[in-house]
Amino acid sequence: MHDTISVAEIMIEDVVTAPPDATATEAATLLRDEHVSSVLVVRDETPVGIVTEGDFATCLCEREDLGHLELAAVMSKPLTTVAPTASIVDAVELLRMADVEHLPVVDEDDRTLVGILTTTELSYYVPHLARETGRLETHPTRRQVRTDTMYERDDWEFEYRGEAQSTVSVGDTARFTKTISEDDVEAFAEVTGDTNRLHLDADYAAETRFGEQIVHGVLANGLISAALARLPGLTIYLSQESSFRAPLPIGGRVTAICEVVEDLGRSKYRIKTTVVDSDEAAVLEGDAVVLVDDLPPMAAREGDATMTGDS
Repeated sequence: MHDTISVAEIMIEDVVTAPPDATATEAATLLRDEHVSSVLVVRDETPVGIVTEGDFATCLCEREDLGHLELAAVMSKPLTTVAPTASIVDAVELLRMADVEHLPVVDEDDRTLVGILTTTELSYYVPHLARETGRLETHPTRRQVRTDTMYERDDWEFEYRGEAQSTVSVGDTARFTKTISEDDVEAFAEVTGDTNRLHLDADYAAETRFGEQIVHGVLANGLISAALARLPGLTIYLSQESSFRAPLPIGGRVTAICEVVEDLGRSKYRIKTTVVDSDEAAVLEGDAVVLVDDLPPMAAREGDATMTGDS
């Protein structure tokens, strides 16, 4: 199945690029402002090198001359590239052999840039292939690292509306959105042991009252935990009551909405919890109680450094 999916079907076409004479500072600014993990260095529409988040994290941040350092002097080269007609299985093998996480996609005739493929896109399609063969270790693309979560994915969305970004108050609302894919459902089944064919077998599910595969209810409920994890402070679940209102098909964007409705005292709060599908129809409603502790000293120091611009 995987060898019938081409690179062109899943690659990112809107590639962030820079010329070889751009500075490292300009590349770092592009990474930040465009929320991407790499900048391709392009000369006359042909990719000649790449700089990534990892380059800045491990090498370039030690340099004091980023404002004058041209990308031609620091970019990774030669590039490992892939054709748009190649299969994603071929792409996995190229990434493994080259030990890289980004594959520029180039036209087979004139070698011009047409897109980019990363481990993030591939992880949606080949997580089992990666685990079984050891071909690819997928690393989530980090859009923004918070002090209270380990990482954020580019395809996740989070919004917090409240009186302050550092404290929890009644009326505050948190929203967390992601797509629940078939791979997510399969991974959840594997981890929990809930291998009900309703979630995993399309032909079987088609003959049930739902007519199609649906997401595990507890998996949908897990998005509430994701939203609560991003409240200000260290959030600790104390209780959760949930009612499932409608089935959730696989593959759609799903949003968890958490509204602080009552201050119970001693840093405890009652939260109204809702999960809605891509049409904003409620599929799950409930009520949670959480304890919000102060962040550990290490995380608090990291947050202060972020606020002051220190590194």
